[in-house]
Amino acid sequence: MGGKRPNVFVSLFAWLLPSSALKTWVLRRLGNEIGENAFLGPNLVWNCGNFSVGDDTIVDPFNLFKGLARVELGSRVRIGRYNQFSAVPAYQQFSDKVGLFIMRDISLVTNRHYIDCSGQVIIGHHAAVGGMRTIIQSHEFDLAASGATIGKVTVGEYAMTGACCLLLKDSFVPPYSVLAAGTVMSRQRENGDARRGLYGGVPAKFIRELPDLDWYRDDDVVRPVKPFDDAAFRLDGS
Repeated sequence: MGGKRPNVFVSLFAWLLPSSALKTWVLRRLGNEIGENAFLGPNLVWNCGNFSVGDDTIVDPFNLFKGLARVELGSRVRIGRYNQFSAVPAYQQFSDKVGLFIMRDISLVTNRHYIDCSGQVIIGHHAAVGGMRTIIQSHEFDLAASGATIGKVTVGEYAMTGACCLLLKDSFVPPYSVLAAGTVMSRQRENGDARRGLYGGVPAKFIRELPDLDWYRDDDVVRPVKPFDDAAFRLDGS
């Protein structure tokens, strides 16, 4: 049921081009929606449907997109390097609502993450998949039914995941919350009793409420490096 996809090889070639007016023109001709001032580095895109990319969005080089039905990136979105976004296309013959990766405005995926979009993965407004080596898994094998099943994974608005987290099928990071590094989140649904706060552990548990953080007021998810006191880094005798 998925929509018609661009020619696999022409699309592959177009996405491997460096960011330029020519690349934007070719991608638009293939049916993609590319906003103004978008930076789209050379990336490997194989057997994917169309992309919708908002204004001022940045997709750094060396990412892999494979088998997705559709990718929707809002305005001022940022994707770092060496990330892998994939989906099992077989599910898409039954529905045009799966195989979707959606990032709302001003959201961030940093570097070296694996995101399985066989169902749906949604990164909310001003939310971030931070650190590195987080796995988001929207499908799993059901032993009782002896078959794989798909679901939706959501990172709520203004939420952030730390490094090396695991978000399993149907997991939900509540808005304005933080998932501590190494946390495993599973089956916490959007309509459940999801409190705003810090979550951590295996499986994830609510730890405490969070104060009013500057993160909630920043107008961007990518922040400049700040000056710091290097006293703790001084070697003996220096």
